[in-house]
Amino acid sequence: MGKQYNKLIKRKRRVAYLARLKSKQSLEKPVTEKKAKKTPPPKTPIKKAEPNTNPSSNKTEVAGKASAVDVLGPESQEKKASESTSTVEKPGS
Repeated sequence: MGKQYNKLIKRKRRVAYLARLKSKQSLEKPVTEKKAKKTPPPKTPIKKAEPNTNPSSNKTEVAGKASAVDVLGPESQEKKASESTSTVEKPGS
């Protein structure tokens, strides 16, 4: 019980010390007059964009779909064709 009581005394002393420091610092600082706040500049209204009268200019060109030849090259087409004919089972084997 003695240790807890010592902690309470320490805490009270610390709080009193901090209060003394705070009051001492406030006395040392000269009182300054509060500066007037600057008023922000008036807000300008936001102008809306003018509607575009030419609807064809709104559309953007989109590239067409890429074919397998474009992506993989012509050699892959030849391999697929040869594989499809060789995988067919022969009747009688």
